[in-house]
Amino acid sequence: MRKLLLALLLLLPISAQAGTLTVTTAGFAALPATAPSGWPSNLKWPGGGAVNGSKSYTISDTDYQLMLVWAANANNAQIIAQLTPPPPYTVTGLQVLVSLVQNWVNGMIAAVQVQFTTPAQPPPPISIQ
Repeated sequence: MRKLLLALLLLLPISAQAGTLTVTTAGFAALPATAPSGWPSNLKWPGGGAVNGSKSYTISDTDYQLMLVWAANANNAQIIAQLTPPPPYTVTGLQVLVSLVQNWVNGMIAAVQVQFTTPAQPPPPISIQ
């Protein structure tokens, strides 16, 4: 009976820890009353609206670790660029996450610069390196 009880306990799901990832914008001016050129015609421009705020996401520890693994591989050259050899290099999880966000921002800036050229061109796909 003890062995059966132990076996059943081992089969029960173990609750995973979860954390919160929060994205915050601050310091941006309210949007102008009229839409800038390039705004899609099927969306109403949120003129005068605030763009500052926060959005929180609940992510399991396992998923967060997988995100960090992906970001560390995708952004490895950027992460180690300013570190002193030899490897293995010491980094924090936050450094790895920030590298992911930085590459996303860089990709968006590059895409916007191409999109708003004359003649207009569709933006290239965003590539996080």
